[in-house]
Amino acid sequence: MSSDANPLLGSSYSSRLAHSSSSPDSNSDSAPSKSTLPGTSLKGFAMRELTAPVASVALAGSFGGATVEETAPAAHSDGLSTFVQRCQEQVRHTLADQVTPLRLAGHLAVLVVGATILILSQIQMPEWNFSLDALPNDALNGVTAVSLETVGEPQVIPVSEAMTDALQRSAVPFTVPQEKPRQEIEVYGVKSGDTVLGIAAQFGIQPETIMWANATLESNPDRLAVGDQLNILPVDGVLHEVKPGDTLSGLAAKYKVDVNNIIGYTANELADASAALTIGSKVVIPGGTKPFVTPEINTAVRQADAPTDAVKGSGSFSWPTSGNITQQFWGGHRAIDIGSWVGAPVKSADSGYVVLAGGGWNGGYGNHVIIDHGNGFATLYAHLNSIFVKPGESVSRGQQIGTVGNTGNSTGAHLHFEIRYQGSARNPYNWLP
Repeated sequence: MSSDANPLLGSSYSSRLAHSSSSPDSNSDSAPSKSTLPGTSLKGFAMRELTAPVASVALAGSFGGATVEETAPAAHSDGLSTFVQRCQEQVRHTLADQVTPLRLAGHLAVLVVGATILILSQIQMPEWNFSLDALPNDALNGVTAVSLETVGEPQVIPVSEAMTDALQRSAVPFTVPQEKPRQEIEVYGVKSGDTVLGIAAQFGIQPETIMWANATLESNPDRLAVGDQLNILPVDGVLHEVKPGDTLSGLAAKYKVDVNNIIGYTANELADASAALTIGSKVVIPGGTKPFVTPEINTAVRQADAPTDAVKGSGSFSWPTSGNITQQFWGGHRAIDIGSWVGAPVKSADSGYVVLAGGGWNGGYGNHVIIDHGNGFATLYAHLNSIFVKPGESVSRGQQIGTVGNTGNSTGAHLHFEIRYQGSARNPYNWLP
């Protein structure tokens, strides 16, 4: 065996081995090698000399028939265990730190932002080219337009030359044509539940226009019956039937309008102010008015004197029945109509005594009751279905005097309620709560 067969065995071992091999009479099985390096002492010497961090060393040789086998040193095993323990402690310390999750979240946020910027940088945005041609020529007075198409020096163009088209309204694909104003007089058949106010609202005109266009309503607009044929003017004004001696200038003065208003209405078919009028023909007077004539109020003859124990009213009235207002107080209707059902109770609006309680037509009132409240006020309840009081009877506020009906000149079940003061009809809304 050569002297450098195993350098791990140390210098003393090498010198002795070299000395032994230099002898001419020596051989691998000589006695000195056996006595000098017994198997047990060689193994102990090798354990002391080995310092390199190796996992396993096996030495095989003929040292007096002995075999040397080396294992990993204990120092290397202890160092590896210590390193692993330190790593475990560092991991536990890192995970136990409360700031670590925040740091991880911050890092993740930075990564997300970076990835987003990277993605957006790869997207090609469309180019938006706006033209000033859509603006009106006078929108930028004194301002010049700059052309950005050339790479070099920008070209300055006057606005008047740069813009050739003015701002135009976008075309609407679906247009609703405006209806041509109605010119002819329309005839309307009265239906159940109709009132002058309701009909006027339906055609968009004033109720006085309906009253002035129909002679039967002019004296008493309440005389409206189902089936009546009413003239409905296309505009607010007066419908005049020509009589002998009528002239355009005279009609204009009577209804307080200009002559041109009458001539300008196409349906009248009048050429000029000197045009002759045909007797019996009807002329529309746009914007014309008539002097107000107080409608006739059915003031029935007093049937009973005031009883000695009659209670005077307070002047404060309550609603006589429940329902909805179907016709309000206006110039042609000096009362309010309260729509309800047949048989609904009707009560006295204030204390007083019964002046009249009668049935029949009664000028269109039908079954009705009049109560004198002894303080200048009187109330009238018309179109009743039934009457529960008689003339001369005292009544108290809220006492039932009858039921709602549809008698007389009525287009449906309702109560015609009037408040009169000193014989003149007043607007009930001024006294009702």
